Amino acid sequence: MMMINNMGGWARRAAAGMAAVLALGLLSACGGGTEQITPFEPRRLLVLGDEMSVLTPAPLPGRKYSTNALNSDDTALDCVARQIWHQVVAYQFNFSYAECNPKGVTDNAARIYAAPGAKTEDLIAQLERALVENGPFSNTDLFTVLVGANDVLDLYERVYLADPTADTASAINAVLQERGVALGRFINKLTRADVGDVNGPKLIVSTIPLMNLTPYAIKEAALRPTANVRSVLLGFSNTFNTAMRVTIVNDGRFIGLVELDGILNAAVTNPGNYGLVNVTQAVCAVEMPDCTVSGTDPTQGTLVPNGNANTWLWASDLWIGSTAQLRLGNFARGRALGNPF
Repeated sequence: MMMINNMGGWARRAAAGMAAVLALGLLSACGGGTEQITPFEPRRLLVLGDEMSVLTPAPLPGRKYSTNALNSDDTALDCVARQIWHQVVAYQFNFSYAECNPKGVTDNAARIYAAPGAKTEDLIAQLERALVENGPFSNTDLFTVLVGANDVLDLYERVYLADPTADTASAINAVLQERGVALGRFINKLTRADVGDVNGPKLIVSTIPLMNLTPYAIKEAALRPTANVRSVLLGFSNTFNTAMRVTIVNDGRFIGLVELDGILNAAVTNPGNYGLVNVTQAVCAVEMPDCTVSGTDPTQGTLVPNGNANTWLWASDLWIGSTAQLRLGNFARGRALGNPF
């Protein structure tokens, strides 16, 4: 069995680093059946995470690791259409982004620190940058966090495939449990939920996808029939999500939890209920974030033959399309409006 030396120490180092950073400036139900009495009115939205939360910066701004809409005559990108999940939240509060700013707003209240390839340990640097650029956080700041899929992919590709045994999978699950716990502690410290201080920023956090459902996993399973790929990826995803869930203070006052894993599982189990016809293949024929869809016809663009950006679950082999992004965004908006922040 391949040994994973010192991997467990990452969580301890990450937790200590997270605490140090925070000291500088500092789906379910939301818990307890509580709801807002005074509407939550954030002054900023700060976005942490990986590809699923990225809007690309200049010189080609506003592209998504999903399906990108073109305008009505298909001559330019319409970054406001086919919104990714945190855009749904931002537009609820009339926020704009520097990366997606068709009206030329000068004071953009929605700010993206998410980056392609990000793993849980990268949240520390993302938060440091947010702190430097925005100053101390307060209870009028709203964060979104979606990260962890790249942790699963990295450990699967780099460690499990080198020695695809049950012992290796067990060792990886132990690492992912530590990372999920570290992420939960990071979230608690960021919101100050760990000390019960409601004056800290509020946060909408999503679970990661069940990576066994991705077109990537389906292809891997066909390529490696003896490696138990889909079962292993399911276990990795569940381990990470469960560790994060049980660690966060999920009583609704600090954190709004949305469950992308549950959304995707339901969509794959009953696609017709979600208006979907394909839940196993990628609709895009080009690499992310360059996939475009006609502004008037969801079957036209840089898509595979017979693809439909409205009725296919996956944009690429790894990343969800606009229908799933919108559904996740609607849940996130509901948390922002309904949780007793």
